[in-house]
Order: sequence, then C-alpha cells, then structure tokens
Amino acid sequence: EQGFGGFALVVSGPEDVTLSEIAAYNGAVLETLEDLDGLVNVDSSIGNFAGAAEQSQNGNGETTYIRIDGVPAIQYTGELETSDTIGLTNTALVDVQEAIDDLSDANPDLNPNIVVQKGFESEEQEEGLLQILISIGLAALLVYGILAITFNHLIHPITIMVSLLLSIVGAAVALTVTGRVLGLSSMIGLLMLIGIVVTNAVVLLDRVQQNRREKDMNTYDALVEAGAVRLRPILMTAISTMMGVLPLALGFTEGAIIAAELGTVVFGGLVSSTFLTLLVVPVVYSLFDSAQQFVYGLIGRGKAKQTAA
Repeated sequence: EQGFGGFALVVSGPEDVTLSEIAAYNGAVLETLEDLDGLVNVDSSIGNFAGAAEQSQNGNGETTYIRIDGVPAIQYTGELETSDTIGLTNTALVDVQEAIDDLSDANPDLNPNIVVQKGFESEEQEEGLLQILISIGLAALLVYGILAITFNHLIHPITIMVSLLLSIVGAAVALTVTGRVLGLSSMIGLLMLIGIVVTNAVVLLDRVQQNRREKDMNTYDALVEAGAVRLRPILMTAISTMMGVLPLALGFTEGAIIAAELGTVVFGGLVSSTFLTLLVVPVVYSLFDSAQQFVYGLIGRGKAKQTAA
C-alpha cells in the first residue's frame, strides 16, 4: 500500500525530568517502532545527544530540543505505509508504553515516570476525523431540514433518512470484503453518500405523495404504483453512479489510496441503499403512515367526545 498521513509520538515525563533520563529509553522506543508493520524510516529528535548516542539508531548527529509545557521531550517520527493510520498510531502508543515500562522494571536506576503520547502529526489526523464526523452530522441535519421544508412534513423526511442507514451497511460490507479500513478517506466517502443516496428515496416518496394527493390512492396502492413507475429511473441513476466510482474502488488509479477507499465506500453504499431502499423505505413509510393515522384517529375521537358532551 502507499504511504498516507504522518506519524509522530512524544515521550516525556514529570516536571523535574531531564532529557538524559528520557533518552535512556531511546533505544527501546526506536526498536519497538521499527518492529511495527506499516511504519518505516523511524527517526528520533535527539540524534546523538550525549548519553544516548549508543542507543540511538538514526545516527544523523543532529539534536532537536523539544519542550512540552516546559518539560523536556523526545519526538519520534516515521512514514506510514498503511491506510489504517489511526489504528497504527494507537498500537504504537500501547507497544511503546509497554516497552518503557518493561525497561523501567528491569532497571531500577531509570526514571519510572516516563510516558508516551501522540505527537502533532498524529493529533492532526484524529482532529481531521473528528471534523469529518461533525460535518456528517451537520450534513444530515441540513438534508433533513431541506426535505422537511420541501415535503412540508416532519415525519416523511425521517423515512427518507432511513436510506442513509442502509448505505452504511453496504459501505461496511465493501470495506470488509476488500480488507480496507475506515479511515479519513472512507469517512469522506460517507460524507458524500449523504447527498447521493437520499435521491432514490426522494424520487420514490415524491411519487407516493403525488399519488395520494392527486389520485386519492390509499397508502398501499400509492407505494406499489410508485415502485413500478420509479424503479427504472432509480436503477438508471444508481447504476450509472456506481459504474463511475467502480474504477476508483478497484484501485486502477496508481497511487491513489484516498480514491480507492473513497470509491469502495461510495460503491458499497450505493449498492445497498439502492436495493434496500426499494424494500425497506416503503415498509417504513407504511408503518409511519399507519401510526400517524392512528394518532389522528385518537385526536379525532377525542374531539368528537368533547363535542357530544
């Protein structure tokens, strides 16, 4: 796989720690990081710092002095050759901390209060993932608001939003089958799906509403007629979109790791949402409509009783 994203860990200690005390763990940390699959060209910020020259394996003869909140620290960087950047970073955190603890237990003279945390590059990846999650939530709310205004109804847009959940099923299956992970590029694909998959449900339910409003059909007949009439345009638009992202999902574009994962999510989400929308959305619409009619019936009966009294 191609490299994607940056990697950085920071090793530090309490306020009274010295750089030499941290550097005593340098060799163990470097060895642990170099043994991780998907991480290459591991480097340390201390270089050949006095007291750690024998343990440092980068041998570049340079030292970069780092302080975090006034405390000395050593930063370890590397190049990622995996799409599971966040997963690898979390694994590195656990493995490095275990290596530090083991070395501290075996050598009582070493400072035992050394801890490892994420560096700037790794924190940026997590912040980017969080921002995408927030964007997905905001996009879903915006789509619901637009649908509520368009349909002039608060319940039917919820029925349409069910198609978003159906797309997640296909995206998860596609990632599992291809062995790809839910990373930043995959999340971008989920964000794109919000604007794509709802169109099928909108096309279907708009016809249902039209049948009930203009032809005075009951719910069942309106759903059956809408499914028969709108099946062809729904399949045409969905299949053409799927064929458009298929080369990306198959990875024909050399070196485009973002395109491969993004295409996989979009393709899988479209497959599941298209076919399940034709089955699940009509059922959900029917259930919501029955519940709505039941509530209206209760309200109507209550008003009738008050009028009779």
